[in-house]
Amino acid sequence: MTNPVVDRSLKHMAWANSQMLHILSELPDEAINFSAWNLDWTVGKIAHHIVSAQGRLIARITSTDAPGELPELTTAQGVLDLIPVFKERDARILSLASTPDELRKFVLYGNDVEFLTSTLLVQSVHHATEHRAQISDILAANKMDVLNLDSISLYPFEKWERSQ
Repeated sequence: MTNPVVDRSLKHMAWANSQMLHILSELPDEAINFSAWNLDWTVGKIAHHIVSAQGRLIARITSTDAPGELPELTTAQGVLDLIPVFKERDARILSLASTPDELRKFVLYGNDVEFLTSTLLVQSVHHATEHRAQISDILAANKMDVLNLDSISLYPFEKWERSQ
């Protein structure tokens, strides 16, 4: 199922995740614990949620057990510690882009479901994008406007990619 649009989207996701994490790793610990409209969803919990969901999506595509839960993310050092896990999972998702587009059976929110491999791959991009936006908004709502989504969009990604 090699498709240049899917490949580009997955590569951009990995790059944008990396950019976000490097920004977060330079913030004070207080910022990792910022929340806005939902006090339970902090910057750290959302970043943790992105990488945890990646592990579950990989498991669903490969028909393997989901990885164990990662430690809570409450400090900038915790963000640094999580970067290798993000890189590994982003690379693994990209490697799965050539996986046959077949129905994958798994349990989602307590229900048996079936979704195509392509749906799971695109969901990984959508999910990460959605939550990077939440993190950006939470930081801005707390007067720390440091994660500019335009700076991690596909245009800067392509410029970066061509410079490599």
